[in-house]
Amino acid sequence: MRRNARRSMTVAIVGGAMLLSIAAAPVGDSGVRAYVDRALSGLQVGYYVDTPEWDEALAEELPVLRAAEVPSDTYAALSRLSRAAGGRHSHFSTPVQTASATQPDAPWSRTTPTVRYDGRLGILTIPGFSSVHADDQDRYLRAASEIFDSAQARSACGWVVDVGQNDGGSPWAMILAASPLLDDGTVERFRTRDGRASAVRVSGTSLSWDGRRWDGLPVFAGRFGALDRLGLPGLVIAPELPGAPTKLAGRPVALLQSTRSASAAEMVLLAFAGQTRTATFGSESAGYTTVNGGFLLPDGAQVTLSFALMGDRDGTFFEGAIPPDHPADPEDGSALDAARSWVLQQCPSGSGG
Repeated sequence: MRRNARRSMTVAIVGGAMLLSIAAAPVGDSGVRAYVDRALSGLQVGYYVDTPEWDEALAEELPVLRAAEVPSDTYAALSRLSRAAGGRHSHFSTPVQTASATQPDAPWSRTTPTVRYDGRLGILTIPGFSSVHADDQDRYLRAASEIFDSAQARSACGWVVDVGQNDGGSPWAMILAASPLLDDGTVERFRTRDGRASAVRVSGTSLSWDGRRWDGLPVFAGRFGALDRLGLPGLVIAPELPGAPTKLAGRPVALLQSTRSASAAEMVLLAFAGQTRTATFGSESAGYTTVNGGFLLPDGAQVTLSFALMGDRDGTFFEGAIPPDHPADPEDGSALDAARSWVLQQCPSGSGG
């Protein structure tokens, strides 16, 4: 999309690659006009609101919004405007959709990292995951911690990290799950549309963003002059892996990726990009390489909105798919075979590290 520079930027950041929902009050006496104004104000966060395409979409939808008599009359227009403001990684959710996404025992909340060993190699699978429930988050992180807190993990000479089937979710959880394999320091950068950049850093097995521990959505409120500060009752997100497993940084790491690797999975890919003795195998990623935040509306509807581009530790930013270092078919096993061979070539002979 083409851009112009006439708009100032106010960024409300309350999430990572997936905005998690919270309870919301019903629409008050201020009515639908205030509801629409709140939505339009929040949409100014979007990465693409300084483009002619946004101007055209707003001109088309504004009469519909001003004619609305109840909030539900605005949903279709706000859905279209959400994508115009933030691109294809952005979307509008009705109150019912928002509530259903956070129900306990949803399939995407039950996954955990897994490992298998192939001789001297560890093969770590990091699946998609998202949940606002502390028990789910704890289970995901403990599974990763237990993998690395083992003699077999410490003796592995190298690793294959598989995000080939990971379609996204909670980036902080996935990066933490892989943190024993990541170097300390800046591993990733985000850049807003006005050029401001912030850094994601790993220290041991903890994570920080822009100098603050990445320990839940309240951290994001106010980061760049937030629309407002949103509380998250009952939401507890651990800022580090439980048990502080041993760091294995410096081991060779091959990452498996595919066109299914989306959003938070692409954050994992970029967290390793630029690290020594690291390479990627497979096909291009899905191309959802924007960072999402968002906001809730008074009736519980939710806008998830891209506000920044993802970039690697060296400041290379992506607005689309991430190509692999070594193209290979991720479906027929050739990508895994190539990754396994590459790691073994990097491993010191007869050594676990």
